[in-house]
Amino acid sequence: MGQRNLRFAVVMGLHTLISAGTYLLGKAAADAIPTLALGLLRFLIAGAGFLLLAKFRGLELWSVAKADWRAYFWAGFLGVALNQVAFLGGLALTLPSHAALLYALTPTMVLLLAWVRGQERPGPRKLGGLALAFSGVAVLFSGKAGGILPPRWILGDIMVLVAVVAWAGYTVLSRPLVLKHGAQRATTLTILFGLAVFAPLGLVGLPRLAVASVPPMAWVGLVYLGLMTSVASYLLWFHALSMKEPSRVAIATNLQPVATAVLAWVFYGQGVTPSFALGAVLVIGGVILTQL
Repeated sequence: MGQRNLRFAVVMGLHTLISAGTYLLGKAAADAIPTLALGLLRFLIAGAGFLLLAKFRGLELWSVAKADWRAYFWAGFLGVALNQVAFLGGLALTLPSHAALLYALTPTMVLLLAWVRGQERPGPRKLGGLALAFSGVAVLFSGKAGGILPPRWILGDIMVLVAVVAWAGYTVLSRPLVLKHGAQRATTLTILFGLAVFAPLGLVGLPRLAVASVPPMAWVGLVYLGLMTSVASYLLWFHALSMKEPSRVAIATNLQPVATAVLAWVFYGQGVTPSFALGAVLVIGGVILTQL
């Protein structure tokens, strides 16, 4: 059991580091590349990467896809199409640290969805944790002690919050697929189904992409999103789901806001405002309460 917990800690530690880079390098890509085009290019890279890995390992995909196509369709819609439109669009409008903090709500959202679906009945402590976590979001949106937030930041934060809800639904829906088909096969099929759902939207946005005007760092961000975030990070996430239940996996991401804020300060000189600090304490405290 000790080795299993250590392996889980290593997996989620790597996931946290990659995710922190996602908010920073993804921001560079989201600022320069139209959202729909960025999502399409990102998942074309990811889809190609997963297909190569599946071919290398000799994984059978077609029969599994036919047997569980409905579950993979909804996993792809939530985890790729809806999540990425909201996340990339929101990231272009808000700060990386805000996006990371909002993603710390994932375990709270997972608990909330389980409650709505009748899978779990939270007691007073967990209900208090839900209220505390969402009060942190309210502080972040209000900009208390740090001035009023610009409207574009608020819109971006709301879009990222939609992405968090989609990711929580995706996490709950994906665990049975991981346990049934394995982490790599389930991830590959989710990405491919999601790409099929997203492709029509992406093709609509592709003509708006002015290749010549995209700076080199944005292309670096795109490749990072396609390979590190969408291949390495997704595989780590699904591997973690094979070891622990969704809410336990989700709570392990709570270091992301801290890691992202530190990296944003180092590379972008973005200071930590009082409202962000207070919101982070409330969100992470609330999440911990829901998981005790």
